[in-house]
Amino acid sequence: MRSEQQDVMRADTDIALDQFESVHDHLHQRLCSELRSLQERVDALRESPTAHSASIVSTYERLIRKKRAFMEQWGMDTGCSRR
Repeated sequence: MRSEQQDVMRADTDIALDQFESVHDHLHQRLCSELRSLQERVDALRESPTAHSASIVSTYERLIRKKRAFMEQWGMDTGCSRR
């Protein structure tokens, strides 16, 4: 498991579910991790195209758009810059 994913999983125990900012920050970190992972998959598929890579890339790009739209709706940084 990648270190970044381990950090996110460890942060699960640090969430104060009764505090909006704590949940908001955790969710932002989790979404950014997922967006980076999806983008890495898209980049890898574009570098070594296979028979079905175009449809997989399309699906991943749709997921990326939906996650970013969700983030925008909740006032999150969609660029996932490091804080």
